[in-house]
Amino acid sequence: MRQLVFLPLLLAASTVTSQIVRTLGPFQEVFAWKQITFNIQGSMPLQDRFGELDVQEESTSEGVQKRHTSDIVFHNDNEGERDWNTQNSRLRTTTTIRPSRNTGWNRPSSTSTTTPRPSSALFTDESRQFFVQYNNLPMGVERVGRRVFITLPRRRYGIPATLNYLHLDQDSNTRSPSLRPYPNFSASSYLTSVYRTRADRCGRLWMVDTGMLEIPNNRQQVQPPAIVVYDLNTDRPILRYNFKTSDIPSAITPTGLASITVDIPDNDCNDAYAYVPDLATYGLIVFSLKSNDSWRLSHNFFSFNPLVGNLNLAGQRFQWNDGIFSITLTNPTSAGCRDAFFHAMIGTDEFSVSTCTLRNRTASEDSNFWSLFSIIGNRGANSQSTMHGYHAGSNVIFFADIARSAVSCWNTGNPLSSSTVGILASDTRRLGYPSGKCR
Repeated sequence: MRQLVFLPLLLAASTVTSQIVRTLGPFQEVFAWKQITFNIQGSMPLQDRFGELDVQEESTSEGVQKRHTSDIVFHNDNEGERDWNTQNSRLRTTTTIRPSRNTGWNRPSSTSTTTPRPSSALFTDESRQFFVQYNNLPMGVERVGRRVFITLPRRRYGIPATLNYLHLDQDSNTRSPSLRPYPNFSASSYLTSVYRTRADRCGRLWMVDTGMLEIPNNRQQVQPPAIVVYDLNTDRPILRYNFKTSDIPSAITPTGLASITVDIPDNDCNDAYAYVPDLATYGLIVFSLKSNDSWRLSHNFFSFNPLVGNLNLAGQRFQWNDGIFSITLTNPTSAGCRDAFFHAMIGTDEFSVSTCTLRNRTASEDSNFWSLFSIIGNRGANSQSTMHGYHAGSNVIFFADIARSAVSCWNTGNPLSSSTVGILASDTRRLGYPSGKCR
């Protein structure tokens, strides 16, 4: 049975400490972190334990293999992970994964570091730290079997791993469990920054690695943005597809690759498609696994609505301009196509297009291309939404509504309007910014 779980991203640190399970309408609150902690190979760091003196002395320290600096993580190879770089024929367009010269862990050879050393002018205390607890803010969640994957995009310093997981059999006894780097600590440096993941029916976990450290005033593209796929049976990467130059029109585009949707026509695992919205420069990237190729689509419906760009979230007032944010797919029709519902975060309209159109890499060359997209309706005032998801059994779409700190739903068998959208739960404190969901 699939479950729908929304991850609220609070604009201020949560103060939940009680062990009492709370409910939000029909939802049950399971986890509530006041501050994120990590379980790194059995170690539970609560704060950074290495200061400036350690950084200066790292070249002479006898414990160099057990320590970290601002630009790399050192540790003993005590998990038998040297064989993690086993080659796979699916790694066709990526750099070769190989062991680092100085350590026992593996990472893409094109990646210089996990957290590159910033320029001296920006060499702040925080940039020296391996773990800054307050900076670790969860953005996406995905439940697969007994594991829950949680992403921490690197938008600040001090984030040990961008992709992490919990094991429900081991971590369900506490409401604030420590995150475990995925697939393990030594291999986690394969990824730079991930916003959200998506599991498919073929036992694979898909994501976009933006390749960017979004440090304020020091943004760095440390490796090309790419689609990354893991085999959940072996916990090894089976694909890293670097986006083409034509997919990434601007230096800020990688910051907008915040979600991914997987489409598998005819249940053929080798013929999967991935749809990657670009909320920053208002486009949609389509990737074909079978052809190992990608193409970018443009449409006015991918942009934001400036009339609803004023937000008040948890008392924070600001203007925003995120475009197309989320794509969810309906059940297939007799022709094997699905309706792809999508919306801009800064917008209250819902749109759709057939996946047959998206899968056709030459469709945009047709002069009729623009008319193949449809407006479905308007969800009503203050219904700006991040992620949404379609429940195949009930034909209902669930929305994470940021403007009203709520989770809402709409039965796709009805016309879309404010009167047909129901609020399932609303809480300005515990649903301050619902940002992700899993099924």
